[in-house]
Amino acid sequence: MDIGNLVLDGLVLLNIKDNGVATITLNRPEIYNALNREMGSAFELVLDEIEKRNDIKIVVFTGAGSAFSAGGDINMLMTTEKVHVARDIFERAYKHNKRFYDLPMPVIAAVNGVVAGVSTGRILAADMLIASEQASFAANFINIGLLPDGGTSYLLFQKLGHHRAAEILYSGKILNAAKCLELGIFNQVVPNTELYPQVYKLADKLAKGPTITLRYIKQLLRACVNNDFTAIASMEAGAQVQCWSSDDFREGVRAFMEKRAPEFQGT
Repeated sequence: MDIGNLVLDGLVLLNIKDNGVATITLNRPEIYNALNREMGSAFELVLDEIEKRNDIKIVVFTGAGSAFSAGGDINMLMTTEKVHVARDIFERAYKHNKRFYDLPMPVIAAVNGVVAGVSTGRILAADMLIASEQASFAANFINIGLLPDGGTSYLLFQKLGHHRAAEILYSGKILNAAKCLELGIFNQVVPNTELYPQVYKLADKLAKGPTITLRYIKQLLRACVNNDFTAIASMEAGAQVQCWSSDDFREGVRAFMEKRAPEFQGT
């Protein structure tokens, strides 16, 4: 099922496959998928659609053309004249990234090219990042006299810690795919022609998994940021009871005993 043509002239596409894998594609390739107000509104509609559906198990996030996203549209920022309008742009960037971060299902970022500016924060809000060898990571706000927005500082700090995040943000350096893999920003780096086959191989595999369990795992990992060992262990116990009560748990045990692949139904 493809509902991309319903989303604001196709600035952000949403494709949903029958197996529950949904793909969000930023679609302004002629300007390297730079984010403007209209694209932000389209992204909100895509999130609305994903949040209201029960059949989406996994989300893949990528960009059309040779770039993932150049970040905020420079022309939009340069032609903005009023402080309250500028503040609204930056606040919306945070709201979009936070909603994306809060999606309940696993999210895989397929980083097909350069990702820059506020879009670095958005891909860090995903659960796993698989990148092409041609990808690069440019949290280089300082080079134009800006600082990270959209929660990028928080997400980069959580990923790398203070010292490595400071080195990147103070210097404005652009990291190639190999360096991102070394630092742990990217989970995998693959040849450009293998990016989408590898991403969808993983997405399709996860879509066959126990949906309830996958969502609880994501909740627990998100909760680890602000909770201690005892709190997380308690959350685990509560979530484990819910999984133990599911049909998928019983199917998993039967499949294990019968030495076959489980057929999870998400119930």
